[in-house]
Amino acid sequence: MGMEIRSFRSAELGNAAHVVIERASGVAVVVDPVRDIGQYLDVVAAEAVELAWALETHVHNDFVSGARELVASAGTRLGASGDAGLRYPYERLGDGDEIEVGSWRLRVLATPGHTPEHVAYVLVDPAGEPQALFSGGALMVGTAARTDLFGPALSWRFAHDLERSLKEKILELSDHVVVYPTHGGGSFCAAGAGSELTTTIGAERAANPLATARSSRQFVIRALTAGTYPSYYARMRSLNQAGAPLLGPVLPTPPPLDVDGLDTWLAQGALVVDVRPAGAFRAGHIEKSVAAGADGNVSGWVGWLVGPERPLVLVADADVSGDGGAGRVQVAEATRQLARIGYDRVVGFLEGGIEAWRAAGGGVVRYETISAAALAKRLDADELLPVIDVREAAEWHAGHIPGSVNIPVHDIGASNVELPRGMALAVHCGHDYRATLGASLLERAGHHRLVVVDDGWDAWAVLDHDHP
Repeated sequence: MGMEIRSFRSAELGNAAHVVIERASGVAVVVDPVRDIGQYLDVVAAEAVELAWALETHVHNDFVSGARELVASAGTRLGASGDAGLRYPYERLGDGDEIEVGSWRLRVLATPGHTPEHVAYVLVDPAGEPQALFSGGALMVGTAARTDLFGPALSWRFAHDLERSLKEKILELSDHVVVYPTHGGGSFCAAGAGSELTTTIGAERAANPLATARSSRQFVIRALTAGTYPSYYARMRSLNQAGAPLLGPVLPTPPPLDVDGLDTWLAQGALVVDVRPAGAFRAGHIEKSVAAGADGNVSGWVGWLVGPERPLVLVADADVSGDGGAGRVQVAEATRQLARIGYDRVVGFLEGGIEAWRAAGGGVVRYETISAAALAKRLDADELLPVIDVREAAEWHAGHIPGSVNIPVHDIGASNVELPRGMALAVHCGHDYRATLGASLLERAGHHRLVVVDDGWDAWAVLDHDHP
């Protein structure tokens, strides 16, 4: 295309930002940047181009925008919908406006639906032909972003807005146009999205269930088929409109804490977030800590469970030496994920990890770990072992262990289900990450004999069961 586009994925969010580089003019533009902007600045420095614009497709509910950070650190111009309601300086863009990127242009399309102010950007070549679309959530791989972020009362209206945006704007583009969504597979904004970072208008016209809907009613029903989303979403839009505190091009690093320092923070109400792998957590952890390994979605789960004002202390593997130490990598990843959703009160990490805690005389809690096959044998032997399934309700209804109790992870703290006290509970999910997290939340709720099924429902489903 004579133009390079680089995508920067935030895996835990299921999102991607996109940098457009036009070397002939020495200009670059980033669409929907996240808060840790060093990754974009490194690229434009290496390419010796100017990052001229940071463009928003909409006011985000799932992450803190990095656009203001780029304005402050690099003098970048910030562009967003004139209806975005941002309470800091930005250039208001409307349908049909164009931004020059060297000899190319980015044309603004008003595409309400996911949010009322949503816009997309069409990349037009020097000959005037559209070549790419930065679609935000208005079109994604196999779906479009949810329309219920403003509550159920408005979700139907926004679904109809999305239908018009797709049919009257987006799907009017030629089949060859490459689509670069912001939301993707794994995003809570994007139920049913594929894992690919890009698609084409032609591919979506042919196979996207929204594009192939035979009526407006069918479109709306399909658009409203989405699961739950984290509670932190309720705060994120207003935070992005007001502007989150600026952190600079390099995220702050939390300080190391000795055991006394950790105890001091615990006395002040800090939550211990254990960012080691699930197996290490089960082998021994500080009582009432939350298992949110840095190999998964730390921010999504922490953001679902507590507010941003709560101080957080991280427990990682003991090796924090050098950039490649496992503990250092875990602390950096957890801190980055949490900063992306505005959780800036990571007050430190336990120096020396759980080994330092043990050496200082601190007790640890352990969980028994079993396989689905071992669970089946124990249940077949009539052991009294209640099974807690911490998957989402839709997953449970699609197939579950007979007699199991379904309490999704994010509902454990608020659930009205009375679970038996003083006896073992078997906890399972689709895999051991969520199962271990769920067990840690059950522990915080007062359950102390926890058995984690580490291979979960998929392993159970293929067992040769003699009876239900």
